[in-house]
Amino acid sequence: MSMSTLNVRPMTEPSHIPPDIMDELITWSVKLNSGTASDADQQRFQAWRDLDPMHERAWQALHAMEQDFMAIPAHSKQLVANTIALADAQTRTDKQRKSKVKALAICVVTLLGSALLIQQVSPWQTPLHYSTHMGQRAEFTLADGTQLVLNTNSSVDVRYSLLKREIVLNHGEIYLITGHDTDAWFGRRRFWVDTAQAKFEAIGTRFSVYQHANTTQLHVAEGVVAIRVAQQPEVRAYASDTYRMQGVAAAPVKTGTQHSDPIAWVEGVVIAKQMRLESLMSELARYQPLPLSYEDDTGNLTVSGVFQLNRDDPAKHALQTLSHTLPIRITRQHEQLLIKKK
Repeated sequence: MSMSTLNVRPMTEPSHIPPDIMDELITWSVKLNSGTASDADQQRFQAWRDLDPMHERAWQALHAMEQDFMAIPAHSKQLVANTIALADAQTRTDKQRKSKVKALAICVVTLLGSALLIQQVSPWQTPLHYSTHMGQRAEFTLADGTQLVLNTNSSVDVRYSLLKREIVLNHGEIYLITGHDTDAWFGRRRFWVDTAQAKFEAIGTRFSVYQHANTTQLHVAEGVVAIRVAQQPEVRAYASDTYRMQGVAAAPVKTGTQHSDPIAWVEGVVIAKQMRLESLMSELARYQPLPLSYEDDTGNLTVSGVFQLNRDDPAKHALQTLSHTLPIRITRQHEQLLIKKK
């Protein structure tokens, strides 16, 4: 891309943010980037953001610069790190001279903007794509230490930038254990999962997200996840909570999981608890196509048990096992298996 066509927004201080608050924010940025920030520092910074709406607005203004930081040459990173380290040293030796710290921070912004124009670099990180086919499950460790597990027939795009971590779930189901992100330049970055129906912000947690048809299901195993749907108020989901989002604007609905374990698939099994036979077979058909039809109300028979996924024919094997324990018989009709009562 030529310099004449590169679009870089002017990186100036927002006029509506008071200078003293901008000074505080820059001091926080230097501290969080210093490599010595503790969990307690992170908590104090969050408390500072929560103290005054103007503090949060200043932080969001910094986030607005994100697109200007999306393309940084590898060899420029050390120069930027050295500049910020110099700013941090300045705050330790003369905390009353905040204007100099601010000037150094603005120099960093200018340096990055110049790097964009002069070096004509590619984006900070090209999005990564991960997917599985029917019957396959796979686990990946991402750059920030996050553990990403994909269920059968699933697809995601992973987009990490200076200020944000984002996973776009195209279809299927994922399970996440969010990483500590200790190498981030500006402190721990926010972590998002996007689906067609909702956006989820993970707050140090383990959770699963299932995108299917016009519905998204969230299950939290540990920690907290914030749910955001269109113009609806934010909803927070806690450990053991399951929420379903239907359509693109309806409020999240808390649902029960009394008939199945929503994350048992991570361990390679489906656990049914008084589950309808038709529901169980629909779940297993995600791993192996098995056209079925039901007669004599057999689809409403209830089933309990543990069914293995680590085999080539999990649906067919489960049905054969159930034919010995339920009052059903299985016949072939055209291209389908027909389930009748004995």
